[in-house]
Amino acid sequence: MDDVRTETDCRVPGCGTRALSDAPSCWLHLENRPAYLARLAALAGDDADLAGINLAGADLSALDLSGCLLSEGILDGAHLRGTRLLRSLLYAARLVDADAGQADFSEADLGRVRAHRAYLAGAKFVRTGLHQARLVRAVLDGADLYQADLTQANAAGAFLDGARLEEAILEDAGFSGAFLKRAFARKAQASRAFFRRALLSDSDWMEAVLDGADLEGVNAVAASFTRASLLDANLRGARLGRTLFDGADLEGADLREADLQLANLEGANLCRADLRGARMAGARMAGAVLTEARLEGIDIPLDT
Repeated sequence: MDDVRTETDCRVPGCGTRALSDAPSCWLHLENRPAYLARLAALAGDDADLAGINLAGADLSALDLSGCLLSEGILDGAHLRGTRLLRSLLYAARLVDADAGQADFSEADLGRVRAHRAYLAGAKFVRTGLHQARLVRAVLDGADLYQADLTQANAAGAFLDGARLEEAILEDAGFSGAFLKRAFARKAQASRAFFRRALLSDSDWMEAVLDGADLEGVNAVAASFTRASLLDANLRGARLGRTLFDGADLEGADLREADLQLANLEGANLCRADLRGARMAGARMAGAVLTEARLEGIDIPLDT
């Protein structure tokens, strides 16, 4: 694998697939796969330079590639189940349709990685850099993203059921139409993040910062935003029944036509909030601050 950037076609007539780096064929037609993996394992290690390597479709399950330089590597459709990639550099790498369930990417750099539709359920991304990562429709159910940096990442339509996003940086990230049911996102930094029409029911955003976030039309039934900051957030038409906003800062938030039935808004700051047309039957409002709030069309008297 002296020149991992070499681009040749698979030698099998009619295949048309690009050959693996330092191999005469693609993974499907590779004759001695164990030998190829043994050479790769021998090269692996901290600071091993494998930038630009083509491993598309290869089965790298349980291989240890920790600390390797894999920037701009091609791992589309690769099998990475349980693969160790701790502290690896995967900047601008491709993992489109890859299967990396239970893989460990902790403290790795996956900035600008392309991982559309990748299977990443149960994978570890602890303190991982995912700045501007493309995770459209990726499966991250149960993934551990503790303190991960997803600034400006695009995870539209991604599946994050039960994912851990505690203290993660989600600023300016896109989660439109994403599935975040039961996600644990306490103290996440999600200012200006885009969650339009996402599913956030039963998720936990306690003490998270969502200032200026777009949550229009989200389904966040029975979610928790206890003591969260939602300054000027857009929650128009959101389904927020039985959701906890106790002690939350919703100053200037847009809650027009939101469903807040049985929600807990005790002690919340709703100064300048727009609640016109909101449905608030059974909502608890004790101690809520409503200075300059827009309350036209509220269907019940507010007992503050």
